[in-house]
Amino acid sequence: MCNTGHSSESKNVCIWDSILPHGKALVASFTCHEQGASSLVYAPQHQVLVSTGKKGDVCVIDIRTRGIRHRFQAHESAVKCVAIEPHEEYFATGSADGDIKIWGVSVPTVLLSLPAEHARSSFFKNIGQGVTQLHIDSCGRLFSCGADGSMKVRQLPNRETLLNH
Repeated sequence: MCNTGHSSESKNVCIWDSILPHGKALVASFTCHEQGASSLVYAPQHQVLVSTGKKGDVCVIDIRTRGIRHRFQAHESAVKCVAIEPHEEYFATGSADGDIKIWGVSVPTVLLSLPAEHARSSFFKNIGQGVTQLHIDSCGRLFSCGADGSMKVRQLPNRETLLNH
């Protein structure tokens, strides 16, 4: 199992083995994000975790080596959610400012940027801002939910177009 958060020891991405005894269950922990991590997705084909931070950063962690492969600034505000497409060639991040960006998994460069896809303001006061949830299906459709109460579906460019951008 993996989880994200914020701890007093600054470890904010953890990998657990639920079969081990309680005292030995934490098998790896990482300090990836300065003010804590907000979301996480696992790409089993690449054996990487993609975690997102409250200061707009993204961390790609190699499970085999238990090392940080990439760390980069993805957004100007907190990254609220992350989703990986079924073929694990790219992933999407959604931020509190309403922006969505598509990134390559192997080389995390911006493949597509969707600025202001969702409003910054919340439908309910103090509940949240921007993009709250993302999903990419096998047909290349990006489903996104916003704190403004909206849900959008967008057909992404085909994989070849995105990856050869």
